[in-house]
Amino acid sequence: MQVSPSFGWRRRYLLAYDINMDTRTLSYAVALVGIGIALLTALMAVFRKERGLTVYAVGFASAIASFLLFMTQGYLHPWFSIILANLLLIFYQQSLAWGLRICGDVRPHWPRRYWLYLPVWATILILGTLVWNSYLLRASVSSVFIILLGVEFLIALERIPKKPAPVIRRAAWGVLVGFMACHAIRIVLTLQYSVSASVLMDNNQVNSYSFSFSLVFSILLVGVLLITDAAMLLEELQWKNRILNDMATTDELTGLSNRHLLESKIQAEMGRAARYQQSLSLILFDLDHFKRVNDTWGHQTGDEVLKRTAGIIKGMIREPDNLFRWGGEEFIILAPHTSLAGAVALAEKVRSSICADPFPVVGTVSASFGVAEWRQCDSREQWFKQVDHALYRAKNAGRNRVVSFGASDMMPIAFVRMEWQTAWESGNVLIDDQHRKLMEMSNHLLDLSLSSASQEALRVRLDALLSHVLQHFADEEQVLTEIAYPGAANHAQLHRVLVGEALELKGKTEDQGGDPTAFFNFLVGKVIMGHLLAADVQFFPWTRKKGCAE
Repeated sequence: MQVSPSFGWRRRYLLAYDINMDTRTLSYAVALVGIGIALLTALMAVFRKERGLTVYAVGFASAIASFLLFMTQGYLHPWFSIILANLLLIFYQQSLAWGLRICGDVRPHWPRRYWLYLPVWATILILGTLVWNSYLLRASVSSVFIILLGVEFLIALERIPKKPAPVIRRAAWGVLVGFMACHAIRIVLTLQYSVSASVLMDNNQVNSYSFSFSLVFSILLVGVLLITDAAMLLEELQWKNRILNDMATTDELTGLSNRHLLESKIQAEMGRAARYQQSLSLILFDLDHFKRVNDTWGHQTGDEVLKRTAGIIKGMIREPDNLFRWGGEEFIILAPHTSLAGAVALAEKVRSSICADPFPVVGTVSASFGVAEWRQCDSREQWFKQVDHALYRAKNAGRNRVVSFGASDMMPIAFVRMEWQTAWESGNVLIDDQHRKLMEMSNHLLDLSLSSASQEALRVRLDALLSHVLQHFADEEQVLTEIAYPGAANHAQLHRVLVGEALELKGKTEDQGGDPTAFFNFLVGKVIMGHLLAADVQFFPWTRKKGCAE
Protein backbone atom coordinates (compact mmCIF):
# COMPACT_ATOMS: atom_id res chain seq x y z
CA MET A 1 0.00 0.00 0.00
CA GLN A 2 1.39 3.43 -1.03
CA VAL A 3 1.30 6.16 1.64
CA SER A 4 2.55 9.70 1.72
CA PRO A 5 5.99 10.35 3.33
CA SER A 6 4.27 13.06 5.39
CA PHE A 7 2.76 10.41 7.61
CA GLY A 8 6.09 10.09 9.46
CA TRP A 9 6.18 7.73 12.41
CA ARG A 10 2.65 6.51 11.73
CA ARG A 11 3.76 5.24 8.32
CA ARG A 12 6.74 3.41 9.83
CA TYR A 13 4.48 1.93 12.55
CA LEU A 14 2.02 0.52 10.05
CA LEU A 15 4.71 -0.84 7.76
CA ALA A 16 6.45 -2.51 10.71
CA TYR A 17 3.24 -4.40 11.42
CA ASP A 18 2.11 -5.30 7.92
CA ILE A 19 -0.98 -7.27 8.79
CA ASN A 20 -2.66 -7.21 5.41
CA MET A 21 -5.08 -10.13 5.50
CA ASP A 22 -7.37 -11.49 2.85
CA THR A 23 -10.49 -9.37 3.34
CA ARG A 24 -12.71 -11.82 1.50
CA THR A 25 -11.73 -14.51 3.98
CA LEU A 26 -12.44 -12.15 6.88
CA SER A 27 -15.78 -11.19 5.35
CA TYR A 28 -16.61 -14.87 4.95
CA ALA A 29 -15.65 -15.49 8.59
CA VAL A 30 -17.94 -12.66 9.75
CA ALA A 31 -20.76 -14.13 7.64
CA LEU A 32 -20.24 -17.61 9.16
CA VAL A 33 -20.32 -16.19 12.69
CA GLY A 34 -23.46 -14.27 11.72
CA ILE A 35 -25.12 -17.46 10.48
CA GLY A 36 -24.56 -19.13 13.84
CA ILE A 37 -25.83 -16.10 15.72
CA ALA A 38 -28.88 -15.72 13.47
CA LEU A 39 -29.83 -19.39 13.90
CA LEU A 40 -29.43 -19.12 17.68
CA THR A 41 -31.60 -16.02 17.97
CA ALA A 42 -34.15 -17.46 15.52
CA LEU A 43 -34.51 -20.60 17.66
CA MET A 44 -34.91 -18.47 20.78
CA ALA A 45 -37.51 -16.34 19.01
CA VAL A 46 -39.52 -19.42 18.03
CA PHE A 47 -39.24 -20.95 21.51
CA ARG A 48 -39.96 -17.75 23.45
CA LYS A 49 -42.39 -16.24 20.92
CA GLU A 50 -40.80 -12.86 21.56
CA ARG A 51 -41.11 -10.22 18.83
CA GLY A 52 -37.90 -8.54 19.96
CA LEU A 53 -35.89 -11.73 19.45
CA THR A 54 -37.42 -12.06 15.99
CA VAL A 55 -36.15 -8.55 15.16
CA TYR A 56 -32.67 -9.57 16.39
CA ALA A 57 -32.75 -12.68 14.18
CA VAL A 58 -33.81 -10.65 11.13
CA GLY A 59 -31.05 -8.15 11.89
CA PHE A 60 -28.37 -10.83 12.07
CA ALA A 61 -29.68 -12.34 8.83
CA SER A 62 -29.30 -8.88 7.25
CA ALA A 63 -25.68 -8.75 8.47
CA ILE A 64 -24.99 -12.14 6.89
CA ALA A 65 -26.45 -11.01 3.57
CA SER A 66 -24.50 -7.76 3.82
CA PHE A 67 -21.09 -9.40 4.20
CA LEU A 68 -21.83 -11.99 1.53
CA LEU A 69 -22.76 -9.18 -0.87
CA PHE A 70 -19.56 -7.32 0.03
CA MET A 71 -17.66 -10.37 -1.24
CA THR A 72 -19.28 -9.96 -4.67
CA GLN A 73 -17.65 -6.56 -5.30
CA GLY A 74 -16.17 -6.68 -8.77
CA TYR A 75 -18.62 -9.41 -9.79
CA LEU A 76 -22.07 -7.93 -9.23
CA HIS A 77 -23.40 -4.48 -10.07
CA PRO A 78 -22.69 -1.81 -7.39
CA TRP A 79 -26.42 -1.61 -6.73
CA PHE A 80 -26.06 -4.98 -5.00
CA SER A 81 -22.42 -5.32 -3.94
CA ILE A 82 -22.18 -1.79 -2.47
CA ILE A 83 -25.53 -0.03 -2.05
CA LEU A 84 -27.72 -2.93 -0.94
CA ALA A 85 -24.89 -4.44 1.13
CA ASN A 86 -24.36 -1.18 3.05
CA LEU A 87 -28.10 -0.66 3.56
CA LEU A 88 -28.41 -4.15 5.04
CA LEU A 89 -25.45 -3.47 7.33
CA ILE A 90 -27.02 -0.28 8.70
CA PHE A 91 -30.38 -2.02 9.08
CA TYR A 92 -28.60 -4.69 11.14
CA GLN A 93 -27.25 -2.02 13.48
CA GLN A 94 -30.67 -0.37 13.66
CA SER A 95 -32.36 -3.69 14.42
CA LEU A 96 -30.27 -4.05 17.57
CA ALA A 97 -31.72 -0.87 19.06
CA TRP A 98 -35.19 -1.67 17.71
CA GLY A 99 -35.20 -5.19 19.14
CA LEU A 100 -33.98 -3.92 22.53
CA ARG A 101 -36.81 -1.39 22.67
CA ILE A 102 -39.30 -4.20 22.00
CA CYS A 103 -37.76 -6.65 24.50
CA GLY A 104 -37.47 -3.94 27.14
CA ASP A 105 -40.91 -2.46 26.36
CA VAL A 106 -39.45 0.99 25.66
CA ARG A 107 -42.12 3.16 24.06
CA PRO A 108 -42.33 3.88 21.23
CA HIS A 109 -40.78 0.72 19.84
CA TRP A 110 -39.98 2.51 16.55
CA PRO A 111 -39.42 6.24 17.14
CA ARG A 112 -40.12 8.58 14.26
CA ARG A 113 -36.42 9.43 13.81
CA TYR A 114 -35.80 5.77 12.93
CA TRP A 115 -37.49 6.45 9.58
CA LEU A 116 -34.64 8.86 8.64
CA TYR A 117 -31.63 6.57 8.94
CA LEU A 118 -32.13 4.25 5.96
CA PRO A 119 -33.44 6.88 3.45
CA VAL A 120 -30.64 9.32 4.29
CA TRP A 121 -28.05 6.56 4.13
CA ALA A 122 -29.47 5.30 0.81
CA THR A 123 -29.22 8.81 -0.69
CA ILE A 124 -25.59 9.14 0.42
CA LEU A 125 -24.77 5.69 -0.94
CA ILE A 126 -26.25 6.38 -4.35
CA LEU A 127 -24.39 9.67 -4.64
CA GLY A 128 -21.14 8.24 -3.25
CA THR A 129 -21.30 5.22 -5.55
CA LEU A 130 -22.98 6.11 -8.83
CA VAL A 131 -22.12 9.84 -8.98
CA TRP A 132 -18.80 10.37 -7.18
CA ASN A 133 -17.69 6.75 -6.58
CA SER A 134 -15.93 7.75 -3.33
CA TYR A 135 -14.96 4.92 -0.98
CA LEU A 136 -13.76 7.48 1.55
CA LEU A 137 -17.25 8.99 1.71
CA ARG A 138 -19.02 5.65 1.96
CA ALA A 139 -16.68 4.19 4.58
CA SER A 140 -16.61 7.32 6.77
CA VAL A 141 -20.37 7.98 6.71
CA SER A 142 -21.05 4.27 7.26
CA SER A 143 -19.08 4.40 10.53
CA VAL A 144 -20.84 7.63 11.51
CA PHE A 145 -24.23 5.96 11.08
CA ILE A 146 -23.07 2.91 13.05
CA ILE A 147 -21.93 5.18 15.89
CA LEU A 148 -25.30 6.98 15.86
CA LEU A 149 -27.14 3.66 16.02
CA GLY A 150 -24.87 2.57 18.86
CA VAL A 151 -26.03 5.67 20.73
CA GLU A 152 -29.63 4.64 19.94
CA PHE A 153 -28.94 1.26 21.52
CA LEU A 154 -27.62 2.90 24.70
CA ILE A 155 -30.65 5.24 24.80
CA ALA A 156 -32.95 2.22 24.62
CA LEU A 157 -30.93 0.44 27.32
CA GLU A 158 -31.29 3.37 29.73
CA ARG A 159 -35.03 3.72 29.11
CA ILE A 160 -35.96 0.13 29.92
CA PRO A 161 -38.57 0.34 32.72
CA LYS A 162 -37.32 -2.78 34.49
CA LYS A 163 -33.60 -2.14 34.15
CA PRO A 164 -31.16 -5.07 34.17
CA ALA A 165 -28.65 -5.37 36.97
CA PRO A 166 -25.99 -2.61 37.06
CA VAL A 167 -23.18 -5.02 36.22
CA ILE A 168 -24.99 -6.06 33.00
CA ARG A 169 -25.68 -2.46 32.05
CA ARG A 170 -22.02 -1.56 32.61
CA ALA A 171 -20.94 -4.49 30.45
CA ALA A 172 -23.31 -3.38 27.67
CA TRP A 173 -22.00 0.17 27.88
CA GLY A 174 -18.42 -1.12 27.73
CA VAL A 175 -19.04 -3.22 24.60
CA LEU A 176 -21.00 -0.50 22.78
CA VAL A 177 -18.57 2.28 23.66
CA GLY A 178 -15.68 0.06 22.57
CA PHE A 179 -17.47 -0.76 19.31
CA MET A 180 -18.17 2.91 18.59
CA ALA A 181 -14.55 3.82 19.48
CA CYS A 182 -13.30 1.26 16.93
CA HIS A 183 -15.48 2.86 14.27
CA ALA A 184 -14.22 6.32 15.22
CA ILE A 185 -10.66 5.03 14.76
CA ARG A 186 -11.73 3.49 11.45
CA ILE A 187 -12.95 6.91 10.24
CA VAL A 188 -9.55 8.45 11.05
CA LEU A 189 -7.61 5.60 9.42
CA THR A 190 -9.83 5.63 6.34
CA LEU A 191 -9.38 9.35 5.78
CA GLN A 192 -5.61 9.13 6.25
CA TYR A 193 -4.63 5.88 4.58
CA SER A 194 -7.24 5.21 1.91
CA VAL A 195 -7.82 6.73 -1.47
CA SER A 196 -11.10 7.42 -3.24
CA ALA A 197 -10.60 4.53 -5.66
CA SER A 198 -10.31 1.99 -2.82
CA VAL A 199 -13.02 -0.59 -2.15
CA LEU A 200 -13.90 -2.54 0.96
CA MET A 201 -12.43 -5.75 -0.42
CA ASP A 202 -8.95 -4.28 -0.96
CA ASN A 203 -6.30 -6.08 1.07
CA ASN A 204 -4.89 -3.34 3.27
CA GLN A 205 -4.41 -2.61 6.97
CA VAL A 206 -7.52 -0.42 7.29
CA ASN A 207 -9.88 -2.99 5.79
CA SER A 208 -8.22 -5.82 7.76
CA TYR A 209 -8.70 -3.77 10.91
CA SER A 210 -12.36 -3.10 10.02
CA PHE A 211 -13.20 -6.76 9.42
CA SER A 212 -11.23 -7.93 12.47
CA PHE A 213 -13.01 -5.75 15.04
CA SER A 214 -16.34 -6.40 13.27
CA LEU A 215 -15.75 -10.14 13.80
CA VAL A 216 -14.89 -9.66 17.49
CA PHE A 217 -17.68 -7.24 18.28
CA SER A 218 -20.32 -9.26 16.42
CA ILE A 219 -19.77 -11.96 19.04
CA LEU A 220 -19.62 -9.47 21.91
CA LEU A 221 -22.78 -7.71 20.75
CA VAL A 222 -24.83 -10.89 20.57
CA GLY A 223 -23.51 -11.79 24.01
CA VAL A 224 -24.68 -8.42 25.33
CA LEU A 225 -28.07 -8.84 23.69
CA LEU A 226 -28.69 -12.33 25.02
CA ILE A 227 -27.38 -11.57 28.52
CA THR A 228 -29.48 -8.40 28.65
CA ASP A 229 -32.52 -10.32 27.45
CA ALA A 230 -31.92 -13.04 30.05
CA ALA A 231 -31.51 -10.39 32.76
CA MET A 232 -34.79 -8.71 31.77
CA LEU A 233 -36.50 -12.11 31.70
CA LEU A 234 -35.15 -12.86 35.18
CA GLU A 235 -36.31 -9.46 36.43
CA GLU A 236 -39.77 -10.12 34.99
CA LEU A 237 -39.90 -13.53 36.66
CA GLN A 238 -38.87 -11.98 39.98
CA TRP A 239 -41.54 -9.30 39.53
CA LYS A 240 -44.17 -11.94 38.82
CA ASN A 241 -42.99 -13.93 41.84
CA ARG A 242 -43.40 -10.82 43.98
CA ILE A 243 -46.93 -10.40 42.63
CA LEU A 244 -47.72 -14.05 43.34
CA ASN A 245 -46.27 -13.70 46.81
CA ASP A 246 -48.39 -10.59 47.40
CA MET A 247 -51.45 -12.43 46.15
CA ALA A 248 -50.68 -15.33 48.49
CA THR A 249 -50.10 -13.11 51.54
CA THR A 250 -52.35 -10.10 50.89
CA ASP A 251 -56.11 -9.86 51.05
CA GLU A 252 -57.25 -8.62 47.65
CA LEU A 253 -60.23 -6.62 48.94
CA THR A 254 -58.71 -4.69 51.84
CA GLY A 255 -55.00 -4.81 50.97
CA LEU A 256 -54.25 -6.19 54.44
CA SER A 257 -52.06 -9.18 55.16
CA ASN A 258 -54.07 -12.39 55.15
CA ARG A 259 -54.16 -15.36 57.50
CA HIS A 260 -51.54 -17.20 55.44
CA LEU A 261 -48.96 -14.55 56.34
CA LEU A 262 -50.22 -14.47 59.93
CA GLU A 263 -49.30 -18.13 60.37
CA SER A 264 -45.63 -17.44 59.70
CA LYS A 265 -45.59 -14.04 61.39
CA ILE A 266 -47.09 -15.24 64.65
CA GLN A 267 -44.55 -18.04 65.05
CA ALA A 268 -41.71 -15.56 64.60
CA GLU A 269 -43.22 -13.14 67.13
CA MET A 270 -43.83 -15.89 69.68
CA GLY A 271 -40.20 -16.97 69.34
CA ARG A 272 -38.97 -13.39 69.76
CA ALA A 273 -41.21 -12.79 72.78
CA ALA A 274 -39.96 -15.97 74.45
CA ARG A 275 -36.32 -15.19 73.66
CA TYR A 276 -36.35 -11.64 75.01
CA GLN A 277 -39.07 -12.09 77.64
CA GLN A 278 -41.33 -9.52 75.97
CA SER A 279 -45.10 -9.11 76.04
CA LEU A 280 -47.13 -10.20 73.02
CA SER A 281 -50.89 -9.74 72.64
CA LEU A 282 -53.55 -10.67 70.13
CA ILE A 283 -56.74 -8.74 69.32
CA LEU A 284 -59.50 -10.53 67.41
CA PHE A 285 -62.56 -8.55 66.39
CA ASP A 286 -65.40 -8.67 63.92
CA LEU A 287 -68.07 -6.26 62.76
CA ASP A 288 -71.42 -6.62 64.49
CA HIS A 289 -74.44 -7.75 62.45
CA PHE A 290 -72.39 -7.66 59.23
CA LYS A 291 -74.65 -10.22 57.57
CA ARG A 292 -77.45 -7.69 57.89
CA VAL A 293 -75.35 -5.19 55.90
CA ASN A 294 -74.88 -7.65 53.02
CA ASP A 295 -78.52 -8.75 53.09
CA THR A 296 -79.88 -5.18 53.20
CA TRP A 297 -77.54 -3.19 50.93
CA GLY A 298 -75.71 -5.90 48.99
CA HIS A 299 -72.21 -7.35 49.02
CA GLN A 300 -70.68 -4.37 47.21
CA THR A 301 -71.68 -2.08 50.08
CA GLY A 302 -70.43 -4.70 52.51
CA ASP A 303 -67.07 -4.71 50.73
CA GLU A 304 -66.87 -0.92 51.05
CA VAL A 305 -67.51 -1.22 54.79
CA LEU A 306 -64.68 -3.75 55.10
CA LYS A 307 -62.28 -1.58 53.11
CA ARG A 308 -63.09 1.52 55.13
CA THR A 309 -62.71 -0.40 58.38
CA ALA A 310 -59.29 -1.62 57.27
CA GLY A 311 -58.30 1.96 56.39
CA ILE A 312 -59.39 3.28 59.78
CA ILE A 313 -57.38 0.68 61.68
CA LYS A 314 -54.25 0.97 59.52
CA GLY A 315 -54.12 4.67 60.34
CA MET A 316 -54.23 3.99 64.08
CA ILE A 317 -51.93 1.08 64.88
CA ARG A 318 -48.23 1.48 65.66
CA GLU A 319 -45.33 0.55 63.43
CA PRO A 320 -44.58 -2.81 65.16
CA ASP A 321 -48.25 -3.88 65.15
CA ASN A 322 -49.52 -6.11 62.36
CA LEU A 323 -53.07 -6.00 61.00
CA PHE A 324 -54.55 -9.03 59.24
CA ARG A 325 -57.88 -9.91 57.69
CA TRP A 326 -58.76 -13.17 59.37
CA GLY A 327 -61.71 -13.92 57.10
CA GLY A 328 -65.14 -12.51 56.33
CA GLU A 329 -65.72 -9.59 58.68
CA GLU A 330 -63.06 -10.76 61.18
CA PHE A 331 -59.73 -8.96 61.69
CA ILE A 332 -56.69 -9.63 63.87
CA ILE A 333 -54.12 -7.25 65.33
CA LEU A 334 -50.85 -8.88 66.42
CA ALA A 335 -49.26 -6.46 68.92
CA PRO A 336 -45.62 -7.15 69.91
CA HIS A 337 -44.23 -5.52 73.09
CA THR A 338 -47.82 -5.06 74.30
CA SER A 339 -49.26 -6.33 77.59
CA LEU A 340 -52.89 -7.33 78.09
CA ALA A 341 -53.75 -3.91 79.50
CA GLY A 342 -52.09 -2.15 76.57
CA ALA A 343 -53.87 -4.39 74.06
CA VAL A 344 -57.23 -3.73 75.74
CA ALA A 345 -56.56 0.03 75.52
CA LEU A 346 -55.65 -0.32 71.82
CA ALA A 347 -58.77 -2.40 71.14
CA GLU A 348 -60.95 0.18 72.89
CA LYS A 349 -59.37 2.93 70.82
CA VAL A 350 -60.08 1.02 67.60
CA ARG A 351 -63.64 0.23 68.71
CA SER A 352 -64.35 3.91 69.42
CA SER A 353 -62.90 5.00 66.07
CA ILE A 354 -65.07 2.55 64.12
CA CYS A 355 -68.18 3.81 65.89
CA ALA A 356 -67.20 7.50 65.73
CA ASP A 357 -68.13 8.35 62.14
CA PRO A 358 -71.14 6.89 60.31
CA PHE A 359 -70.28 4.83 57.25
CA PRO A 360 -71.75 5.82 53.87
CA VAL A 361 -75.09 4.13 53.16
CA VAL A 362 -75.14 1.84 56.23
CA GLY A 363 -74.62 4.46 58.95
CA THR A 364 -72.98 3.58 62.28
CA VAL A 365 -71.01 0.32 62.41
CA SER A 366 -69.81 -1.33 65.61
CA ALA A 367 -67.42 -4.16 66.36
CA SER A 368 -66.83 -6.67 69.17
CA PHE A 369 -63.29 -7.37 70.43
CA GLY A 370 -61.56 -10.25 72.15
CA VAL A 371 -58.08 -9.70 73.62
CA ALA A 372 -55.55 -12.18 75.02
CA GLU A 373 -51.89 -11.95 75.99
CA TRP A 374 -49.64 -14.86 75.12
CA ARG A 375 -48.24 -16.87 77.99
CA GLN A 376 -45.17 -19.01 77.40
CA CYS A 377 -46.94 -22.03 78.83
CA ASP A 378 -49.59 -21.77 76.09
CA SER A 379 -49.35 -23.10 72.56
CA ARG A 380 -50.44 -21.10 69.57
CA GLU A 381 -53.70 -23.07 69.42
CA GLN A 382 -54.45 -22.42 73.10
CA TRP A 383 -53.75 -18.71 72.64
CA PHE A 384 -56.14 -18.49 69.72
CA LYS A 385 -58.83 -20.32 71.66
CA GLN A 386 -58.45 -17.81 74.46
CA VAL A 387 -58.86 -14.76 72.23
CA ASP A 388 -61.70 -16.45 70.36
CA HIS A 389 -63.46 -17.17 73.65
CA ALA A 390 -63.02 -13.53 74.71
CA LEU A 391 -64.66 -12.40 71.44
CA TYR A 392 -67.47 -14.90 71.97
CA ARG A 393 -68.13 -13.41 75.42
CA ALA A 394 -68.07 -9.89 74.00
CA LYS A 395 -70.79 -10.81 71.52
CA ASN A 396 -72.90 -12.62 74.09
CA ALA A 397 -72.60 -9.64 76.44
CA GLY A 398 -74.31 -7.36 73.92
CA ARG A 399 -71.63 -6.65 71.26
CA ASN A 400 -69.78 -3.35 70.63
CA ARG A 401 -67.40 -3.95 73.50
CA VAL A 402 -63.92 -5.21 74.40
CA VAL A 403 -63.51 -8.37 76.50
CA SER A 404 -60.15 -9.73 77.57
CA PHE A 405 -59.03 -13.20 78.58
CA GLY A 406 -57.08 -12.69 81.77
CA ALA A 407 -54.90 -14.86 83.96
CA SER A 408 -57.86 -15.83 86.19
CA ASP A 409 -60.07 -16.88 83.26
CA MET A 410 -60.47 -20.52 82.32
CA MET A 411 -61.36 -22.00 78.97
CA PRO A 412 -64.79 -23.67 78.79
CA ILE A 413 -65.01 -27.42 79.08
CA ALA A 414 -67.26 -27.52 76.03
CA PHE A 415 -66.84 -24.49 73.83
CA VAL A 416 -69.97 -24.65 71.67
CA ARG A 417 -72.07 -21.92 70.15
CA MET A 418 -75.43 -22.91 68.71
CA GLU A 419 -76.79 -21.05 65.72
CA TRP A 420 -80.37 -21.37 64.45
CA GLN A 421 -80.77 -23.28 61.20
CA THR A 422 -83.64 -22.76 58.77
CA ALA A 423 -84.04 -26.55 58.56
CA TRP A 424 -85.18 -26.47 62.20
CA GLU A 425 -88.26 -24.37 61.44
CA SER A 426 -91.39 -26.33 62.33
CA GLY A 427 -93.87 -24.06 60.58
CA ASN A 428 -95.50 -23.07 63.90
CA VAL A 429 -94.57 -19.51 64.91
CA LEU A 430 -94.89 -20.12 68.67
CA ILE A 431 -92.74 -23.25 68.70
CA ASP A 432 -90.05 -21.71 66.45
CA ASP A 433 -89.82 -18.53 68.52
CA GLN A 434 -89.45 -20.57 71.69
CA HIS A 435 -86.78 -22.79 70.11
CA ARG A 436 -84.80 -19.70 69.11
CA LYS A 437 -85.16 -18.27 72.59
CA LEU A 438 -83.99 -21.55 74.10
CA MET A 439 -80.84 -21.49 71.99
CA GLU A 440 -80.14 -17.86 72.81
CA MET A 441 -80.49 -18.45 76.54
CA SER A 442 -78.33 -21.59 76.31
CA ASN A 443 -75.55 -19.64 74.59
CA HIS A 444 -75.66 -16.97 77.30
CA LEU A 445 -75.63 -19.58 80.03
CA LEU A 446 -72.75 -21.45 78.41
CA ASP A 447 -70.63 -18.32 78.30
CA LEU A 448 -71.56 -17.18 81.78
CA SER A 449 -71.15 -20.54 83.49
CA LEU A 450 -67.63 -21.04 82.21
CA SER A 451 -66.30 -17.55 82.85
CA SER A 452 -65.49 -15.95 86.17
CA ALA A 453 -69.17 -15.24 86.97
CA SER A 454 -70.47 -15.78 90.49
CA GLN A 455 -72.51 -18.84 91.47
CA GLU A 456 -75.48 -16.61 92.22
CA ALA A 457 -75.46 -15.23 88.67
CA LEU A 458 -75.32 -18.78 87.30
CA ARG A 459 -78.30 -19.89 89.42
CA VAL A 460 -80.39 -16.93 88.23
CA ARG A 461 -79.65 -17.70 84.57
CA LEU A 462 -80.23 -21.42 85.09
CA ASP A 463 -83.61 -20.79 86.74
CA ALA A 464 -84.65 -18.59 83.82
CA LEU A 465 -83.63 -21.27 81.34
CA LEU A 466 -85.55 -24.01 83.14
CA SER A 467 -88.63 -21.80 83.39
CA HIS A 468 -88.49 -21.28 79.63
CA VAL A 469 -88.08 -25.02 79.04
CA LEU A 470 -91.12 -25.82 81.19
CA GLN A 471 -93.25 -23.18 79.46
CA HIS A 472 -92.07 -24.30 76.05
CA PHE A 473 -92.85 -27.95 76.74
CA ALA A 474 -96.37 -27.05 77.93
CA ASP A 475 -97.06 -24.85 74.88
CA GLU A 476 -95.64 -27.43 72.51
CA GLU A 477 -97.82 -30.21 73.97
CA GLN A 478 -100.90 -28.02 73.54
CA VAL A 479 -100.05 -27.31 69.89
CA LEU A 480 -99.52 -31.01 69.17
CA THR A 481 -102.85 -31.86 70.79
CA GLU A 482 -104.66 -29.21 68.75
CA ILE A 483 -103.31 -30.50 65.42
CA ALA A 484 -104.07 -34.10 66.44
CA TYR A 485 -100.47 -35.24 66.16
CA PRO A 486 -100.54 -39.06 66.61
CA GLY A 487 -97.38 -39.08 68.76
CA ALA A 488 -98.46 -36.29 71.09
CA ALA A 489 -98.70 -38.57 74.17
CA ASN A 490 -95.27 -40.12 73.61
CA HIS A 491 -93.78 -36.66 73.03
CA ALA A 492 -95.26 -35.42 76.32
CA GLN A 493 -93.66 -38.39 78.07
CA LEU A 494 -90.25 -37.39 76.66
CA HIS A 495 -90.83 -33.91 78.06
CA ARG A 496 -91.52 -35.32 81.52
CA VAL A 497 -88.26 -37.30 81.43
CA LEU A 498 -86.23 -34.23 80.39
CA VAL A 499 -87.90 -32.10 83.07
CA GLY A 500 -87.02 -34.69 85.67
CA GLU A 501 -83.37 -34.65 84.61
CA ALA A 502 -83.35 -30.85 84.54
CA LEU A 503 -84.75 -30.59 88.08
CA GLU A 504 -82.26 -33.16 89.29
CA LEU A 505 -79.35 -31.22 87.77
CA LYS A 506 -80.73 -28.00 89.25
CA GLY A 507 -80.76 -29.58 92.68
CA LYS A 508 -77.20 -30.82 92.34
CA THR A 509 -76.03 -27.39 91.17
CA GLU A 510 -77.63 -25.69 94.15
CA ASP A 511 -76.67 -28.25 96.81
CA GLN A 512 -73.30 -29.53 95.70
CA GLY A 513 -72.01 -27.02 93.14
CA GLY A 514 -72.80 -29.39 90.27
CA ASP A 515 -70.61 -30.96 87.57
CA PRO A 516 -70.14 -28.60 84.60
CA THR A 517 -69.46 -31.49 82.24
CA ALA A 518 -72.75 -33.20 83.07
CA PHE A 519 -74.58 -29.90 82.75
CA PHE A 520 -73.15 -29.26 79.30
CA ASN A 521 -74.07 -32.76 78.17
CA PHE A 522 -77.63 -32.17 79.29
CA LEU A 523 -77.88 -28.65 77.85
CA VAL A 524 -76.35 -29.34 74.46
CA GLY A 525 -76.72 -33.07 73.96
CA LYS A 526 -80.25 -33.67 75.24
CA VAL A 527 -82.35 -30.51 75.51
CA ILE A 528 -81.10 -28.68 72.40
CA MET A 529 -79.50 -30.99 69.88
CA GLY A 530 -80.86 -34.32 71.04
CA HIS A 531 -84.50 -33.46 71.66
CA LEU A 532 -84.83 -30.97 68.82
CA LEU A 533 -83.18 -33.10 66.15
CA ALA A 534 -84.37 -36.51 67.32
CA ALA A 535 -87.88 -35.90 68.67
CA ASP A 536 -89.21 -32.51 67.55
CA VAL A 537 -88.38 -33.03 63.87
CA GLN A 538 -90.83 -35.94 63.83
CA PHE A 539 -93.85 -33.64 64.17
CA PHE A 540 -92.56 -30.98 61.75
CA PRO A 541 -94.52 -32.40 58.77
CA TRP A 542 -97.73 -32.04 60.81
CA THR A 543 -97.04 -28.50 62.05
CA ARG A 544 -95.83 -27.36 58.61
CA LYS A 545 -98.95 -28.82 56.97
CA LYS A 546 -101.15 -27.14 59.56
CA GLY A 547 -99.29 -23.85 59.08
CA CYS A 548 -99.84 -23.94 55.30
CA ALA A 549 -103.51 -24.73 55.76
CA GLU A 550 -103.96 -21.75 58.06
